[in-house]
Amino acid sequence: MRTTKGSGGSATILALMITGVIITVGIGFNWIVKEHLKAADGMKRKSEAMVKAVSAYNTLIYSILAGKAGGGEIVFSTPEDLLGVKSVPLNNDGVAVGDDVEIKVQDSNGMIPLDGFNLAVFQRLLRNAGSGEGQSAIIIDSLLDWVNKGSLSRINGAKDAYYKAEGKPYTARNYSMQYKEEFSFVRGMDRDLYKKIARYVTLLPSAGFNPNTASIEVLMAYLNISRDSAQTLKTFMTATPVKSNATLMKIVQSAIGGGGEGNDFSPSPFMEITINVGKPEPVYSIKAGINTIWNPTYPYSVIYWEKG
Repeated sequence: MRTTKGSGGSATILALMITGVIITVGIGFNWIVKEHLKAADGMKRKSEAMVKAVSAYNTLIYSILAGKAGGGEIVFSTPEDLLGVKSVPLNNDGVAVGDDVEIKVQDSNGMIPLDGFNLAVFQRLLRNAGSGEGQSAIIIDSLLDWVNKGSLSRINGAKDAYYKAEGKPYTARNYSMQYKEEFSFVRGMDRDLYKKIARYVTLLPSAGFNPNTASIEVLMAYLNISRDSAQTLKTFMTATPVKSNATLMKIVQSAIGGGGEGNDFSPSPFMEITINVGKPEPVYSIKAGINTIWNPTYPYSVIYWEKG
């Protein structure tokens, strides 16, 4: 049987096409396998990180409850090998407790409360972050309107009618905030400004002001001092905790309003705890607000809990 020249060429083309399909399917299958392996490895890493984070959190809680809080840190009374450290600062500085595990603890007295805030302090925080006079007035009035009941708004504030007119998918809560990110919804607050101040404000109760656990930005707002003065104060407190207004006056010529009495200069029982696992970026994190005051039912209370 004779094969024409044209039919032979067609067979070659068909063979090449089949070969191309097989190669394409093979490459696709190989890619799918690689993606599945990558996903499986990611799940494995996240699962391991989750176990490490929960373990570090439980160990930290036990160490905090058994330890003693001073001006700017908690000194542990538990064996050092539990976390590998003898103490932890209360100013949100990261402390490594493993190759890829970092813990942070922030005293609420070193932050600015969003509930029952000091008007002058809050205004300075906003202005220092770049908010103008008009914008800060709108934010403060709108924040008060957000948490207070009633339909009437303040001069620079905002109630339900404003958010509906702006096409927002929400209205004022008319109750205390349930999570801090709500603050970013308030009239006058924009994404960039919120990012600048979010770490300095808290929904946890504050019993006073503790400069020993405050950031430079919070020191500037509370004491109405310059950044250079705040840095000088921070440097001093790394060696010696500040315990009185008299010491503050000597260092920065400023003092805590109201006489600096009561719970000022001491940590609050309310703390923010952050656990990060993974480097250079966290694979898994836990963030919780806790109350370390013992009650007949529980040794401590969790105010809020975030993970992921």
